[in-house]
Amino acid sequence: MRKIEIEFDAKAVDEYVLKLKEKLPQYDINVNNANDFEILLHERENCINCKGLNCCLNGNKGLYTVFNDGKFSLVDCEYKKEARNESLKDSLIKTLYLPKKILEANIKDYYTNSESRKKIYTAIVNFVTNYDSNSMNKGLYLFGNFSVGKTYTLACLANELARKNISCLLIYFPDLVSDLKNAIGTTRFESLINMLKTVDVLMLDDLGSENMTPWLRDEILGPIINYRLLEGKTLFISSNIPPIELVNHFSIDKAPQNRIKGERIVSRLKDLVTSISMDDCNPIRR
Repeated sequence: MRKIEIEFDAKAVDEYVLKLKEKLPQYDINVNNANDFEILLHERENCINCKGLNCCLNGNKGLYTVFNDGKFSLVDCEYKKEARNESLKDSLIKTLYLPKKILEANIKDYYTNSESRKKIYTAIVNFVTNYDSNSMNKGLYLFGNFSVGKTYTLACLANELARKNISCLLIYFPDLVSDLKNAIGTTRFESLINMLKTVDVLMLDDLGSENMTPWLRDEILGPIINYRLLEGKTLFISSNIPPIELVNHFSIDKAPQNRIKGERIVSRLKDLVTSISMDDCNPIRR
C-alpha cells in the first residue's frame, strides 16, 4: 500500500495556536491540544446565544466542554440541568386521579392575600426546609369552601418537596375509594395500600366527598392512618369538612361503637396534622 505523507504548514499551525491563545489566555495551549480547545471555544460561543435545549448547536446536545486539572470533560449546561431536574421531580411526585396540569403549581405564584394563606405559606416553607425523614414531620389539614385553592396548595407543596428529593403522593380521595373497590382481590389493591402507607409524604385531596362506609373506615383509612402515625410518615389532607365535624363523618351513624371508631381516627389525625381553615379565602384556584 502506498504511504501517503501529509505536509503541514508549520507557520499556519503556529498562527492557529497563537489565535487560540489570544482568545483563551488562561490556558496552556499547544499544537497537541489546540483542536480540543478550538471545540471548547466554539461550544462556549454557541452557549452565549442559546435559547434552550432544543436550540443547542453543540455536538453533544445540552453539553459543553471544560478543561480542569489537565483534562477535557463534558458538563451539563443550565438547560440540560433544568431538564434533568424536571425529570427527577416528575419521578418523585406521583398523582392519582388528578390532571397532570396540577403539577404546574408553583409556590412562587401562591397568593398570600389572606391570613390563612400567609400561615399556610409559612408552614410549607418551614416544612420543606426542616423535613427530616428520620423523625415525625406533622402535616396540615386544610379545610374550607369549594374553589379556595386547597388542591393547588397541595400541588405547590408537592413540587417543593420534589425539589428537595422528597417523594410524595397526591391523590384525589373519592376516586381512590372507587379504584380500591374495583381492585379488591387483585395485586393492584395490595400495591395501592402499600403505596398509601409507605410513601414519604401522602396527600389526600378532598377527603369527605366520598361515601364513608364501615369498610372504608375500618379496612382502608384507619389502618393507613395508624401505620403512618406509628412509622412517623407525614400526612396532608384537604377537605370541605371542619375538624369539629369529622367525628360525625367517620361515625357514619349514631351507633355507640361507630362513634368510638370515629373518635379514634380523629384522635390519630390530630397527632398527624395541624388544622388550618381557608374560609377567609376568596374563591380562586391558587
